[in-house]
Amino acid sequence: MSFDTLNTNLFKPISGENGRSMLALLVELDAFLDPAQLVDEPTPQQVRVFLRDYIANKNLRLEIESGEAIAGNSAPEQYVYSRLRDTGWIREEQESGYRYVVWMAQNARRLLHFLGSMSAEPPSLGVVCLAVRSNLSEVVKDPANGSLVRKAADDMEDFLNRLRALVGNIREIHHVISGDTTQGSSHFAFYFEEYLGELFLPNIEKLALKGNPNLHASKIRKLVSDIRFSPDRLEACAKAYKRDDISNPSAQLVEADLDRLSKAFDGIDPLFKKTQDYARRITRRMHEKIKYTVHTPSNMGQQIQALLDRIASEASLDTLPSPLISEELLTDCRLATPKAKPVPPVPTARRQQKPLWEKRAYNQLKQEHINFQKCDPARVANFIESNLGGRVQMTTDDLRIDTDDDMMAALHLRLLAQGVSKTHPLYPLLSTYSVEFDEREWTDLEQMAGRRLIIRHQTTTEKRSHGQ
Repeated sequence: MSFDTLNTNLFKPISGENGRSMLALLVELDAFLDPAQLVDEPTPQQVRVFLRDYIANKNLRLEIESGEAIAGNSAPEQYVYSRLRDTGWIREEQESGYRYVVWMAQNARRLLHFLGSMSAEPPSLGVVCLAVRSNLSEVVKDPANGSLVRKAADDMEDFLNRLRALVGNIREIHHVISGDTTQGSSHFAFYFEEYLGELFLPNIEKLALKGNPNLHASKIRKLVSDIRFSPDRLEACAKAYKRDDISNPSAQLVEADLDRLSKAFDGIDPLFKKTQDYARRITRRMHEKIKYTVHTPSNMGQQIQALLDRIASEASLDTLPSPLISEELLTDCRLATPKAKPVPPVPTARRQQKPLWEKRAYNQLKQEHINFQKCDPARVANFIESNLGGRVQMTTDDLRIDTDDDMMAALHLRLLAQGVSKTHPLYPLLSTYSVEFDEREWTDLEQMAGRRLIIRHQTTTEKRSHGQ
């Protein structure tokens, strides 16, 4: 339907205070004038009788607007009939002789059906992205199912359009809640019924949990690329288009469908983010309204009962009922409590952070201590040689410990006596030195405790026998 041929007077009956009532009437009138239900078109008199019965059954009170009223005292059905005829909703034509017939204009019927579709319950978004992904996977596995590309592109475009409508509906709800177009408790009914019941639960919740496009983004883009950049798959898809009677089948048409699918999928991400953003805004706004407008003192019932008891106990109120109650009665029983004074702010004590150089120094000392405790074969060998001098054998009683390195080397000698694995850093020392426990004597060294150690420098013969 072109806008140039649209009769804009059609909006006059449904744009006033009685617009909702007129729309409901037009829906019933459209069913009454349906050619499929009638043997012949009704006459104007029959239509006026229908309007009279409808207005009486629905208890409608249609105000006649002064600027467009019919001259004289018109009946409601006559006024409605004339208004619908003059604005183009119904047509009246002389059929044969003096007989007139009435029918509904085609543009009016289309407009009515369009308005009806706007008020219909929006379909659930479901798991469209998962279905598109599955269809593309089938095409990649078996290009003979190439017609699924067309279905996937159509589903993705339909998903994008429904998501646009969902964002628009959420914006309208946000505007109503933020702009105070509804008053009092209707805010909560609007939020819980219109937002949670109609949009969030059937649409946003499923979209966020099951149909989240981010879960399938990389896979869908990869599948589209696998089909688009494979000439063999494109040709097989084109043959499938021809087999399923799709008009003008060709590889270029398959590429165009894939391009439609990609563009529609790329447009979903910003709309999906908007649904999440508006959901947070609406929830935050309703939390503020609940916090600042819904406040009932916990002892409200006690205060009301105290006021009633005080009024009943007054002897001067024998003449009740009276339109006035004196100020003295209400002075001590005010139902509103004064606003509490705000608590003065107190500076928050912050823990002083340690300087960065102190932390670095601690880490450096810690690392040096760890490195110092590592087994160093050179340190142990130097310690043994410095204490052996020119001798071949000595015990721990002969050791001299003057520094930290000497103490750590003496402790590591015990590891050699206990035995170390071939992968141990001190294992190469066993080829040069022999360290054993003296099971009969305890050491007399002041810095150590335990069994005495016997340290011996191995000769060539001992090395050979040890190697054998």
